[in-house]
Amino acid sequence: MIDKKYRREDLLGKKCRPVRDVRNGGGDGISPATICTIVDVVRGHGFKIKTEKCPCCGQYAYITNVSREDLELIEDS
Repeated sequence: MIDKKYRREDLLGKKCRPVRDVRNGGGDGISPATICTIVDVVRGHGFKIKTEKCPCCGQYAYITNVSREDLELIEDS
């Protein structure tokens, strides 16, 4: 879970990972092993995240309305 102490400006562009399987409206899903980037935070509507491009096929996904409880931040190293 992403703590509520972080503001929108603190989270934009940060890397995250889902803690459970998440699907978008089109039915495409991502697993907890997927690295994502936070694209936007909309109050009352959750997070908009974008997955990394697949090295094999180049596909990626945008998923909107993801709650804080479904994501965890990845520390930059």
